[in-house]
This record gives sequence, structure tokens and C-alpha cells, in this order.
Amino acid sequence: MSMHLPLAALGQGPFWDTWPFTPGYGDTVSTLAKFVLVAVILGLILLFLRLLFGPKGVFRDKELEREAEEMRRKELEELERAYAAGELSELDYIYRKKRLG
Repeated sequence: MSMHLPLAALGQGPFWDTWPFTPGYGDTVSTLAKFVLVAVILGLILLFLRLLFGPKGVFRDKELEREAEEMRRKELEELERAYAAGELSELDYIYRKKRLG
């Protein structure tokens, strides 16, 4: 049997009849397609949960947002103080300020 299959032959055969619900692994293409399908589904679930519970999410606790903003403000004040006192270089100050957002 030739190792070079025509593109029309991909997706044909007994492993694709009940795909993706076949038990075990089939040929290489169907196995890779199953992994891609699972990765896409998990990615969509993670994106959906991030939209719901992530920063500024619909169901995110407002107390968490307030605490995060307060911590960010305190860190920025400390950064400004350290830069004014000469404890940080300008490059380090810019990098850390950018990281705080």
C-alpha cells in the first residue's frame, strides 16, 4: 500500500463513520482531528468562563474588583515613591509602571 494517499481519501473509512465517538484511535488523521476537536471545545469553555468570571466579568464579585484596584493604586504609589527617592532607574520605573497597567 502506498504511503501517499490522495487528498480525497482523507476522512474516508470505518473510523470516520461515527467520528468523534469511536472507541480508541483510528488512523492518524482522525486521531489528530479528535485532539483538535477536544482542544477547540476546551478553549471555548475557558474563553466563556473568562468572559463571565474574569476581569470585569458579568458574574465577577465587585469586591474583588475594588480590592484589585486598591492594590494596584498602592503599588503605583510605592513605585512613584521609590523612583522619586532614586531607588529605581528610569528604565526599571517605566517597565514596572507599564506592568501595573
